[in-house]
Amino acid sequence: MPRGGKREGTPGKAYSNRTDLTSNYDQQAASPAAGGVEAPPMQRPMQTPDDSPNLTDPTEFPDEPITSGLNSGPGAGPQRDKRLEETQNLRRFLPLIGVYLDQPDTPDSVRALFRYIKGS
Repeated sequence: MPRGGKREGTPGKAYSNRTDLTSNYDQQAASPAAGGVEAPPMQRPMQTPDDSPNLTDPTEFPDEPITSGLNSGPGAGPQRDKRLEETQNLRRFLPLIGVYLDQPDTPDSVRALFRYIKGS
């Protein structure tokens, strides 16, 4: 015998012993089809495979050599990362920033900046 006792009712009809499932519950109000639940707005249009470039598509940069950005071949070489050089140039300001490190109202971000510049 299945758990929960003997089955009552006939297939396709409501069960008389389970009125607690439908009483005091408006099923139409909770149904998305009835407009009870609003769907979230779409953030951006759906991207399809046809939106992606294909190998047989013409190039978007016809005047640029295919080896542009590489260490060898024609075209511009790899771009230099200037962040390290700029950070090292900021070292001359460390004495000015260091004066404020012992102040109680100095933000932690200033202390972190000082440590970052000093460590580069």
